[in-house]
Amino acid sequence: MKEVVVIHENDEWLVPLRAEFAKRGVSATEWFLDEGEVRFSDTPADAIYYNRMSASSHTRGHRFAPELTKAVLTWLQSAGRTVVNNTSVLALEVCKLSQYAALERAGLKVPRTHAVVGKKHLLAAADAFQQWPLILKPNRGGKGLGVQRFDDLASLESYLNSPSLEEPLDGTWLLQEYIQPREPFITRAEFIGRKFLYTVQVNTEDGFELCPADNCSIEDQFCPTDQTSEKFTITQRFDEHPIIGKLEGFLNDNAIDVAGIEFIENADGELFVYDVNTNTNYNQGAEQRAGVPRTGMGALADYLIAKAIA
Repeated sequence: MKEVVVIHENDEWLVPLRAEFAKRGVSATEWFLDEGEVRFSDTPADAIYYNRMSASSHTRGHRFAPELTKAVLTWLQSAGRTVVNNTSVLALEVCKLSQYAALERAGLKVPRTHAVVGKKHLLAAADAFQQWPLILKPNRGGKGLGVQRFDDLASLESYLNSPSLEEPLDGTWLLQEYIQPREPFITRAEFIGRKFLYTVQVNTEDGFELCPADNCSIEDQFCPTDQTSEKFTITQRFDEHPIIGKLEGFLNDNAIDVAGIEFIENADGELFVYDVNTNTNYNQGAEQRAGVPRTGMGALADYLIAKAIA
């Protein structure tokens, strides 16, 4: 069996995965990437490398972790090593427009979206949208951070001139049509090995900042930091829905091995996909309440072990 190496920048998110490996008598190596060097001329170990780098790494003080991870994955792939969620997947993780282009190629609907660089261009861009309400969010926020709804130009202008304004990490704002949901929740479909695992409904009545992890660094009411949170509910409603097959096709087309993909249903029953999370987490409380036969982290451990022994 080859060694399994988990590349990451958040120790807390690995706690449940470690437990699942331990149940199976396997010990994975953890490679924390924040700062360091890449010795490109060296030969990397022949192992299974699982990329868990997150677009939200900067919120934990790891500003350049994605950039370092890109260099590391490039090195690994140039040496022919097996990488789960490779460099092209990392590129999708940090660019919403790249996600939307790939989703549309797979026959999926995405919200109408404009990218804006430079705060001074936002008001004109919003006015040209000719549609309200609008969602304003950073291209690289992570965990739903910074997502806000504006009902008119005046409220957007007030926010842009307020001291609470925070510039996006990469300078890119996204203006997006607001999808009025049929019910106050979004749906997140989990995939492992490019195959559907389950869907979870996430209640949005309290806001947009939604992280599915049990141990999440958002220090507010939106994060289910304990397993008793009722915000996350596993549902079977979409198990046989055509969107699942389209999402699996999208994953295969883009070599995405592990992902959580979020979509919203409008009043007419149309589904819009708006976010692809290639560093996905699972809420164990929701899994326990639903009695799922395969937990997310358990299925993930099985997938990585199977690759290691293939």
